[in-house]
Amino acid sequence: MAKTYSSDDIEIWNHVVDGSRSALGVLYQKYYALLFNFGLKYRNDEDFVKDCIHDLFVKICVSDSLSSTQYVRSYLLTALKNLMFDRIISQHICDDIDEISFDINIPDESINEFFERENEAELGQRVMKAVNQLPNIQREAIYLHYIKGLSHKEIAAMMNINPQSSMNIISRALTNLRKRLSPNDFFTLIAIFCSNTLIIKQILPPPIYH
Repeated sequence: MAKTYSSDDIEIWNHVVDGSRSALGVLYQKYYALLFNFGLKYRNDEDFVKDCIHDLFVKICVSDSLSSTQYVRSYLLTALKNLMFDRIISQHICDDIDEISFDINIPDESINEFFERENEAELGQRVMKAVNQLPNIQREAIYLHYIKGLSHKEIAAMMNINPQSSMNIISRALTNLRKRLSPNDFFTLIAIFCSNTLIIKQILPPPIYH
């Protein structure tokens, strides 16, 4: 009989660390779509991204140096990003990591659904256009936090910063979006964020002091 696992990522990951291939398979099934859509934002080549995800899980499977983590999604996303960047550079697809951009306009069902369930598909197009004008780190943070639902702690773990810095990045991103969107579009966007169970303090973090 196949072993069953709880939905708790940390528990599943601990089984992976202990060498369980079935637990690794659970994570593969659970996060394949997240990893695939995230990877496409950095390189719009489905075969390339699929190969990288496959190789990532092979590396995890054969690794003898895995350690525990509180943020499994962050670990997988970061590991995929690093693997992709290494491959992009080694294959001379791009010669400078700084030139690899996060393109949020790459088709993604979760982005479409995010706006379509609010009957705001046209707003979604305008928002995505505006988001793609933000700095790379702000684009990625907006996508991970509001579209994919990662917490500030998870984003902080991915970016090797503290949670307050994650909040500051998103605060700057929202400030920039407010400048690029009409008042009606911006406040409709905030309302959609609120309707997705995000509280005002998450959407509009405290001011950044220097």
